[in-house]
Amino acid sequence: MLAKYLAPYATISEDFYERLIFSPLQQALGARTWRRIDRQLRDYEYYAGKQHVSPETGQLVAAEDMPRPPGLDYDPTRFPTNYFKSFIDKKARWLMGGQHGINVPTPQEPTAEQAKMAADYESLLYQLWRENKMRTSLTKAARDYLIARRVVCKIVFDANTGKLRWVWRPDTEFVPVYSDEDMTLLIGGHFVSEREEGGRTLIRKESFTLEAGRCYYEDAEYTTDLQLYNTVTEKASMGIDFLPLVVFAVPGLSGEEMDTSEIEAMRAVTDRLNAMNEDAADSLKFEMFAMTALLNVPAGTAEKVQIAPGAVIEVAGGMGGNDAKPDVKRIEGTFSWSAAFDGQYSRLKAALHEITSLPNVVPQELNFGGLNGDALHVLFQSIIQETEEHWLEWQDGLQELHEKSIRYLQARLDRAVFAYDKTVVRSITDYTNEIKFVLPLPDNRKSLVELLTEETASGFESVAGAMRRLGVENVAAKKAEISEEMAANRAATDPYQSAE
Repeated sequence: MLAKYLAPYATISEDFYERLIFSPLQQALGARTWRRIDRQLRDYEYYAGKQHVSPETGQLVAAEDMPRPPGLDYDPTRFPTNYFKSFIDKKARWLMGGQHGINVPTPQEPTAEQAKMAADYESLLYQLWRENKMRTSLTKAARDYLIARRVVCKIVFDANTGKLRWVWRPDTEFVPVYSDEDMTLLIGGHFVSEREEGGRTLIRKESFTLEAGRCYYEDAEYTTDLQLYNTVTEKASMGIDFLPLVVFAVPGLSGEEMDTSEIEAMRAVTDRLNAMNEDAADSLKFEMFAMTALLNVPAGTAEKVQIAPGAVIEVAGGMGGNDAKPDVKRIEGTFSWSAAFDGQYSRLKAALHEITSLPNVVPQELNFGGLNGDALHVLFQSIIQETEEHWLEWQDGLQELHEKSIRYLQARLDRAVFAYDKTVVRSITDYTNEIKFVLPLPDNRKSLVELLTEETASGFESVAGAMRRLGVENVAAKKAEISEEMAANRAATDPYQSAE
């Protein structure tokens, strides 16, 4: 009889359960993508300070929104130390806090045309950096890169201004499409966001797809049940043979889409530090404000006690033939937990430094004089090595961004509104470029200048090469400026040249 009722349910497919439980958007994105976005959104909330889990909903909430646990007669202290945000911000500054530069290499013996093309290409890239405020944008993008473990840059040509824009988007809005043959080859990408209009939620989807060697773009809005609501841009070819997208992902193991182990470990340690700080605050209150014990007093005496400085209490003798004398005592704490707490807290904090490779150094402890460049590199060896590992990913990504940007501009040379020198854009045929990353260490530039001075004096480096390594934007213009100043100084000090 029981089997009669269970049989129909045994034949229900997994797809039916998914349609029953999940929303149309969740089904469209797929379980793996939905889990990834859900995890990333939780990490962003954690970064923003929501570091407590509600026992009622299982969601991350702010400290002040936590309910009182059952069985307690007081509200426990709740506050986030947010070491998580502090360490993310510090690592982002290590990645992008230096004065990074761009270099367009030339052959060992370049012709005048090759030297001019390289100088024009480099100058154009620096112009794009200034217009897109890359110094600030890279630091912000590095935070998204470290939190979500991936960040995406979208290349957009503004038809109104004729300028190229680099739009950085968090990975929570991005759904990549990879080739079946090569899971590292991006063949499409969708940006999904939502907005409110007239009391309804609309889902916007921008799609970039490669089809038959051409890139197509489509932009539309949908209702929550994925019915087409408004077509912003009909699907059409963009006139380019590449995706105007560049993805920057945290390096992980081969075959992994992204590495989340560091974030998970940081959150686990931060949770323990938060709990210890909250418990310590409550323990301190219990230790500082002793418990009052009323012995052999009439019932209801405790309710009449005033909790205030200098309060006075009157206690009468026992009732009902009880000859025991009334007594009032204070149960004081001994603060015996502080040493164990400090030791455990220090170990957890050290673990957080170990996980992130950030040095566990307090500036006040460096009271033994100045440190030269070599000593700083030894002191910060771990974070320098990890930063340079991340730079490998950013080097490839920014090189790709520069190349795609120039090719995009070349595909828009026919536009009436064009903010760049068309002759320069058209002349670029070699897209090779490289980023000169600089560590945000004090006196780093001074040490580099001293090194380059020795190399140029020994004949191991050219003046132009030294300037590029120092981050000079336009080497040719800087050399011409120096030559003019030297000629003017010679003319001022040579009486014969002045007379002529």
